[in-house]
Amino acid sequence: MSTKLFPTVLSALILLVALAGCTSEQVAVKDAPPAPEVALSGDDFSYRNEPLLTELGAPKSVFDAPDPGDSELPERSFENAPPVIPHNVDGLLPITGTENACAECHLPDEAADYGATPMPASHLYDIRRDVPLRELSGANYNCTLCHAPQANAGELVENTFSPYYRAKEQKERSNLLDILNEGVE
Repeated sequence: MSTKLFPTVLSALILLVALAGCTSEQVAVKDAPPAPEVALSGDDFSYRNEPLLTELGAPKSVFDAPDPGDSELPERSFENAPPVIPHNVDGLLPITGTENACAECHLPDEAADYGATPMPASHLYDIRRDVPLRELSGANYNCTLCHAPQANAGELVENTFSPYYRAKEQKERSNLLDILNEGVE
């Protein structure tokens, strides 16, 4: 057989083996026990032991965080995690296409005047095009997609997670733009 013909023949054999394995019929596994028929409903997955689509048994959540400017910034849940919103959000939500009250205080040019934490550089950066922006990136416009207001609510399950930070300052600040391409380049 010619060495030029060999790759073509090999490709044809691989295709035939692949096609032979593709069938719409189910193949019975010899001596396999039948699969148990267990019907589960959505209620079987609830930690509250109540139907998932109702508020029955849901713990009452109290949003009594301090006013903006009176709160302390808790450390992040893990390195570069979006920080939680440490203050109440009364009158600040919803964020709409024409109104973002978060940006009014947290844009870097405004933050110092309000004593607020400035948005990190990653929020003023187009990561897809790798260019800095003069304004808040559209991808970061809706703050509450990543940043969550806090409520006084107990844990439904025990949490044993322990965060790891490569540097102490990562508990309070993001270095996402600095490390975004780690391991890629």
